[in-house]
Amino acid sequence: MAYNAGSDPTLAEHITSKFVPEIFSKEVLLTAKPNLVCTSRFDTHWLENLRKGYKVSIPAMTGASCTEVTPGTEPTAADLRGTAVAITVDKWQESSAEISEMIGIEMLADYYAAAAEECGVAIAKAVDLDVSSLFSTLAASSVYGSDGQTFDDAIFQALVQYLDEQDVPDDGLRSLIGDPSTRIDIYNVDKFIRTDYVREASVPTGKIGQLYNCGVFITNNLTASTTGNYGVLAHKKAIGVAIQKEPRTRYFDLGYKFINKVIVDCIWGADEVRDTFGKSFYTRSK
Repeated sequence: MAYNAGSDPTLAEHITSKFVPEIFSKEVLLTAKPNLVCTSRFDTHWLENLRKGYKVSIPAMTGASCTEVTPGTEPTAADLRGTAVAITVDKWQESSAEISEMIGIEMLADYYAAAAEECGVAIAKAVDLDVSSLFSTLAASSVYGSDGQTFDDAIFQALVQYLDEQDVPDDGLRSLIGDPSTRIDIYNVDKFIRTDYVREASVPTGKIGQLYNCGVFITNNLTASTTGNYGVLAHKKAIGVAIQKEPRTRYFDLGYKFINKVIVDCIWGADEVRDTFGKSFYTRSK
């Protein structure tokens, strides 16, 4: 029986209404994570009970060294603890949806499932944009090339060379992140479409794959320059992200407004961890 059928809701209907927020919370979690393109490529720490203003420390180690062995002499152990990078949890945003109380209770779950996708995407984009805003600050804020340039093999090679010269591990955790114009440009790179460079066929499927042992990713959530955006080639440990493990979901019956409202909020922080572990580049267009 629906609320708008002219009868008082039953106990079962009250229980169903009470558990709608739980359905919504699960949907937000499922729809938000796959859309965190930029965030997923970096050192992400999913934490519970975050509060705005908290500081999350990311350990940074110094390099070890070797010495000649002297029999009978105890080796001097080095303290490899570097200066920890503190990420301040300074972002707190919300996404909300509402429904009239006159809509049938049996429609609530379907409505909130659809609304969950929109709210999840909104939160995911906010986190992604915050992470991508750090791209241009890597490598001492040195951006490769000129604004509006066409991405080509020479740009990719220069970025790879920079990371190699900084002794950044080539361990499969490097990622190239560009925008839709980068996707079009990169399909003109001969090496990218040849099967000896790409692990999976790119041309038939249109799926971005691997180049020079770097994953290639495309997103709309990049920070804009003047003509294009700031893309990046970076190692996973270049940026650290501390994010609430699960978006908080709260349900309100605003009887005085004749609506039910769900508010989803998320708390996170992001910062550079290793400045030399990435370098940004200009893309061709926004």
